[in-house]
Amino acid sequence: MSDELRVGTQRLSPRDAVFVYDETDRHLSNIVAVYFADSSAPRHEPLTIAQVADWARASIGHAQLFHRRLRHVPMDLDMPYWEPDHTLSVRDHITLDGSGTWADARTRIAEITSARMDLTRPPWELHVLDRVDGVPGMPGTTTIVVLKFHHSVGDGVATRALEQHLFGTGSAPAVQLDRARPLTTAVRTAGALMSAPVRFGTGLRRARMARDELRALVDAGTVHDPAPLRPATRFNRDIDAALTFHLVPIPMSEVLAAKAAATQRVTINDLMLTTISGALATYLAEHDEVPEGSLAAMVPMSMRGVAEWDSANQLSQMIVDLHTDIGDPIQRLTAIKQSAGRAKQRTADPVVQRTELRVETAPALLLRAAGWARAQRRFDDSATVPFCNTTISNVPPVTDSLVFCGRPVRRAVGSLPILDGDGLRHLITSQGDEIVIAITTNAAMMPDPDHYDELILASFRELAAALHSLENPAPTGA
Repeated sequence: MSDELRVGTQRLSPRDAVFVYDETDRHLSNIVAVYFADSSAPRHEPLTIAQVADWARASIGHAQLFHRRLRHVPMDLDMPYWEPDHTLSVRDHITLDGSGTWADARTRIAEITSARMDLTRPPWELHVLDRVDGVPGMPGTTTIVVLKFHHSVGDGVATRALEQHLFGTGSAPAVQLDRARPLTTAVRTAGALMSAPVRFGTGLRRARMARDELRALVDAGTVHDPAPLRPATRFNRDIDAALTFHLVPIPMSEVLAAKAAATQRVTINDLMLTTISGALATYLAEHDEVPEGSLAAMVPMSMRGVAEWDSANQLSQMIVDLHTDIGDPIQRLTAIKQSAGRAKQRTADPVVQRTELRVETAPALLLRAAGWARAQRRFDDSATVPFCNTTISNVPPVTDSLVFCGRPVRRAVGSLPILDGDGLRHLITSQGDEIVIAITTNAAMMPDPDHYDELILASFRELAAALHSLENPAPTGA
């Protein structure tokens, strides 16, 4: 690792700037990672704010995002810039709450997730909930650490890489902040403004040519387009209630056993998509709200190693049919596996990628206008929603060697903000001997989240039992 972290001025890429321009109070761009550290040992005294601040000061040298703030160009003539913040006060970014219950902690995590970030200062927060009692699957008391970033600085996969440094044993490098260079920024803005029309026009022409190529691939059956509309459910309405946060742990041994029992090659992600599909279908059926047709999920896909993007965010949005209209769990698994495979193939196709390059040449004013237009849409009276009904995100496994203030981290999950039209979101993580599905919604849409948790477990175990029955079929009678 370098002995010095240098923080300078950097222009946001258009893909990253979208998270700034799209953000409203009803459409947040927060990334929230939640870490559960075992504080049950007698040697772990209650933490103090000074200890938390010392940990933060010793750790923030691992990434530039902790030391820079956003600066908008006047009239959005160019993309915003990250610039070094020479006035950073760590204490302004951290909070410490004392002992409480798991119910208290869930409420607090939900509040943190649904609060808009202040982008006039470095876009990060650290919230510590110390000595929490009753966390499911955790012995004794737990210290919960909530790390919050703005999505414009990176995605969930990047968070996985960063946490290995923050909660690791290596020391952070020294930080060197460059001086602000307003003249250089002004020259860059002028150059970008002059070249923007040509770049945008070229981008539009290339995207149009790629769309023509894509249409031919779709007609030939090589690439499959997702259905443009899906039936709206109670979870696809406007957000008018406070966010709720809850967890469903599933033993990893059971997941791996179910995967091994499958007669076809399936991934853990296939199993989780099928599990959530079954629970969602059952929940809506119990409320006499069975949709006419199948629901679909937005499933982020990492483009690392697939495409060369000059952005901090390296995710694309796959649309996967959940086949909620199929009752048999094995048939549903098979259909979801096929749909997920087609979605991955489509997302990775070079022609499809070229159709989406127009965002990279779009001027800042257009991105801002597009964000404003999206914010005007309302869903309460809609019979359909575009493309998907829910979000199911799956991030890479968490390393088992994370530590916070001497307390070993036993579980790491995420909390996704909900938004108008997407009021039920799932984030799947794995660490050690469990997989955890973190679910965010609100009480107006789901007044009984504990029951939905039970349906998730029941759906998984129904699927697992069906897979094991294929592995060991019952003997037939004479």
